[in-house]
Amino acid sequence: MKLTGWETLKLKFKKILNIPGNKTYLSKLIDNIEKQYAENNSLPFIITEIKEKGFIVKVAKLTGYISFYHMPWSYEINDAWRAIFPYIKGKIFFGKIYQFSKEPQSIIINGEIPQFKKPELIENNEYNGIIVKKINYGVFVDIGYSFKWECGSLVSLFHKSNFETTEFFEKVEIGEVIELKFRGYNEKEQLIFSNKTDPNEWFTGEIGKLVGQILPVNVLKKESQIISYLVDNKYKASLSITEHINEAVRYLKNGDIIHCKIVRILNPMKILQLRWESESEIEEIILRNPLPENTIYKKYNTIQNRVNDDVVEKLNLIGKTVKVEIIKKKDRFGILRTKYLVEDKYSGKLNISNEFSQTGKKEIKQIEKNLQNGEIINCKVLSFNKKLVNIKWDLKDNELF
Repeated sequence: MKLTGWETLKLKFKKILNIPGNKTYLSKLIDNIEKQYAENNSLPFIITEIKEKGFIVKVAKLTGYISFYHMPWSYEINDAWRAIFPYIKGKIFFGKIYQFSKEPQSIIINGEIPQFKKPELIENNEYNGIIVKKINYGVFVDIGYSFKWECGSLVSLFHKSNFETTEFFEKVEIGEVIELKFRGYNEKEQLIFSNKTDPNEWFTGEIGKLVGQILPVNVLKKESQIISYLVDNKYKASLSITEHINEAVRYLKNGDIIHCKIVRILNPMKILQLRWESESEIEEIILRNPLPENTIYKKYNTIQNRVNDDVVEKLNLIGKTVKVEIIKKKDRFGILRTKYLVEDKYSGKLNISNEFSQTGKKEIKQIEKNLQNGEIINCKVLSFNKKLVNIKWDLKDNELF
């Protein structure tokens, strides 16, 4: 009787049970990877472990490696990868095989291929982010975590002045998840976050555009006679005081509205520095003080001597609805430009708003393109500076579309 060898028996049983042998199964996986490598195909990979300079990954059921420098996004320091590793472990990303070797078996992945969707951030919404770097003046936070990394990495500086308290900033550490509020973009299109309650303009830099403008200022006077000032019903302000202005300030009443020029932005304190230049207003307030009989009143320089008549007229326009004519002309380069003539006299800067829709830059450009030369629109005057009157056009839905 002839004995059957063990290897022969194993092959028979595997054939009967349809169980692939380790060597055969592994060979198929390696052949598949070799094919994907040759065809330069994109493959999903899963992060499983972290090493000194990269990650161990699973790709097509085999073990591979991807360096930090070939991940789908980058950080300035490798410590950032260690900070987010617990939050990307087990996540699926896509890449191509950068290097492949059968013996010894080696698979190196390159994840630098397009694979993320564009994030849709909403102003004043709260997001969760992972601190990936901490420096003296703030922390760098990756809010890609809020989108489950489907938008890749979204890193922004969270300045320590935007933290609710200094103590909170001092306690946070790299790798910690914090909640923060999106406040918009700055001039460099960088993300701005803050946990404070101040208006978004303070964080995006838009507040700086108010410098040089003359705006209505609300006077808030308490029973203790302490006076505070509020610009546009939302910005705290400080009034520069001279001897002449101090006399008027004494007779200001709670609820008065005066018109002041914004001369400086005091960022750390979130305060606007004001200068009160309207002599007509100043004199009107001073005259509230009843003069004793037989007293000769020394009149200050009148508005005609101190302020241009145009300034007075512009002051009177603030808050009113005015007619604005559309002027379309080609500039010296042959490009058609849209300008706005306020009350047949002043150059205007148009702001467009709609109660239910957001009008972004693209929408505004399209609206301006559709406006016809000579067309008249009704706008509200917000403020003015030396060159332009700021106007707002409140579009109804039927007008917008």
